[in-house]
Amino acid sequence: MKKADLVAVGRIIRGEGKDGTVKVRFHPWIKEPFFKEIYIEREGECQVYKVERSNQAANSSFLKLDGVNGLEAAEALRGHEVMAKPDDFPRPADGSYYDFELLGCRVETVNGQAVGIVAGVNEAGGLAFLTVDRVGQTLEIPLVEEICRRIEVGKKLIIIDPPEGLLDLNEI
Repeated sequence: MKKADLVAVGRIIRGEGKDGTVKVRFHPWIKEPFFKEIYIEREGECQVYKVERSNQAANSSFLKLDGVNGLEAAEALRGHEVMAKPDDFPRPADGSYYDFELLGCRVETVNGQAVGIVAGVNEAGGLAFLTVDRVGQTLEIPLVEEICRRIEVGKKLIIIDPPEGLLDLNEI
C-alpha cells in the first residue's frame, strides 16, 4: 500500500508494557480507535499491522499489534505515524464528511465558475473553512450549508453559492 493511498490518523508515542502494546496519540477527530488494521511506514514502505486489541484508559489509546511482541519491538515504533485505509472508516452521518474526503475536491460556483481545488480544511473559533488553491492565490471558504450547497465526495466536487465579495475579500 502506498502512503498516498492512506490517511494519517495519529502517531505512536511509546511502547507500553512487556507484551508489545503501543500508546498512540490519535488526531482529535478520531474519538476512539476502531481500526482492525493500521499501516506504519518503515524503511520506506507502509507495513500493515493487524490490531489484536485496543483500549482507552485515562484519555489515552493503546493498541496491541500482531507481530509486535515485547517492549523493545514496541519502542522501535516510537514516533512513527499511524495510517489507515480510507475505506476502513465508518460512514459519518448524512451531511458529514471526513476532512480527508474533501481534499482534492474541485470547487465551483452554482453558476459553473471554477474556483479552485481544496487543499486543506481548517478550524477557527468552532467554524470549519475550506482552504482552496486558486491560480496564484489561496481562499478560505466557510464550510457551512448556506455557502457550500452541494458536496459530492464521490465526484470530488463542491458547489458553492458565495455571498457577494467572498471570493475577492478573503484572499490570503
